[in-house]
Amino acid sequence: MTDHTRRGAARSAAPSAGAPSAGALRVGVVGPVGLDDFADNIVDCLPDLGVHAVALGPAVPLPRRRWLAGAALVARTVSERPDQLHQRRLVDRVERENLDVVLSADARLLPSTVRALRRRGVRVGLWFPDAVVNLGRQYLLMGDYDALFLSDPLLTRRLSDVLDLPARYLPEACNPARHRPPAAVADEAHAVFVGNTYGVRVRLVHQLLDAGIAVRLYGPPPPRWLRDPRVLACHTGRFVTGAEKAAVFRGALAVINALHPAEMESVNCRLFEATACGATVVCERRAALPDLFTEEREILGFTDFAELTDHLKRCAADRAGARALGDAARARSHRDHTYQQRLDTLLGDLL
Repeated sequence: MTDHTRRGAARSAAPSAGAPSAGALRVGVVGPVGLDDFADNIVDCLPDLGVHAVALGPAVPLPRRRWLAGAALVARTVSERPDQLHQRRLVDRVERENLDVVLSADARLLPSTVRALRRRGVRVGLWFPDAVVNLGRQYLLMGDYDALFLSDPLLTRRLSDVLDLPARYLPEACNPARHRPPAAVADEAHAVFVGNTYGVRVRLVHQLLDAGIAVRLYGPPPPRWLRDPRVLACHTGRFVTGAEKAAVFRGALAVINALHPAEMESVNCRLFEATACGATVVCERRAALPDLFTEEREILGFTDFAELTDHLKRCAADRAGARALGDAARARSHRDHTYQQRLDTLLGDLL
């Protein structure tokens, strides 16, 4: 990895430890920074590259109270004025902080905001890790970014080939300081889902329960229209982060990484976090998967339900073998798939 200095003018093969030097590149990161959020991990890992990182917060802040947040979302459908006012303050802060680069992990930056930053000599990039279903108003297509970094190879090709946008493929990552196996954890008998509950997941949980597979779900409460009794009985009601999430991953019979249908060729952040924590991961196959992990040595892949259940039964019958897969997956993630490595590549392209 390289040591990024102001404007990327000079690079060193070995990043210095501790506080960045006076000439360190100054990077502002746009996005929510709750514990283990995407932008939070970026801010946490940038200093390892000798970069001074500044958390700028979300592009569109929402009130904490649910009813106020709902009202704010409705207001955004009527007028962009609140977003414009907030993002003007964001641009002002970038100037005050004398930032060289703004890296957004939030696709809601207005095109006018991106242009305003670039007029001030700031390099602006977007790292969009989500499935295409979360493109929203597609501001990223109109923002004139210096570079776009996308986790889906197919979306990357389409934006580059058809729209001539500066799009590059960059998968998600793990934070080795946070995503690592706990010292000791008890073996659980449950297969685990971690994340949001949506229709495909509800259907799959039903199939697994019917096949006699014990399941636990962690994450936000299911939305009202998906509060199915059988799913609620499996849901722990716990949103796990940090050491608690690592223990859930490591102790599970297996972590089922059934991907959202809108993940066209990509995988999700859960794959990198769970493997980095030493989990036995059973991941739905996508085109990007073979370049990231080796099946049968580091993870287990599935294409249909029968293959998924066969893997889960195999994990239950051979816990030592399943644990060895998790150990190999942890080594691979910590070696090849860290935020530090991804950000080093990103900054090299952006500068």
